[in-house]
Amino acid sequence: MFDKVKQFVNESFANSIYSSGGFKHFEQTVYWLKKIKPDADEPMLIATYAHDIERAFRAKDSVATFKDKEFNDKEFLANHQTKGADIVVDFLKKNNYPKDKIKRVYEMIRHHEQEGSEESTLIKDADSLSYLEVAAPKHIKLLSELGADKIQRKIDWMYNRISSDKAKDLARPYYEKVSNLK
Repeated sequence: MFDKVKQFVNESFANSIYSSGGFKHFEQTVYWLKKIKPDADEPMLIATYAHDIERAFRAKDSVATFKDKEFNDKEFLANHQTKGADIVVDFLKKNNYPKDKIKRVYEMIRHHEQEGSEESTLIKDADSLSYLEVAAPKHIKLLSELGADKIQRKIDWMYNRISSDKAKDLARPYYEKVSNLK
């Protein structure tokens, strides 16, 4: 099922407003999850790869709205998590994935931006690692559009939300490389 989910995510993003972003963030989030939890099972890998699927289904005008919000806006993140979890659950149900595993995937995606279960917290940490490695350098290119202060707040937030010491140690070189934009 993991390969089917990857294909679904990749095809969804290929036709979205984020199509130019590539899939490196998803791939690296899975990579980092495996570094911090080598025995991650298929539901964890599915949730990790598909954690940001909601972005592929955003309306075109949502990007302009996003520029006016903070990256960690609670309402924005709650919507992102819930819609993303619903999208993946619908896909998994259509593909007859086991109900107990669907429930786990839902819970992991539904809480991947915050402290939650041990599994969702690991995905959050892997997401932050991937962000600092892959996405932060892209955000830095948007300094003139979003402002150095906003980008630095996003970078700091993504680093500071990492829970495990192991993930924090892995993230530190990436954080130091992209920090101090002022």
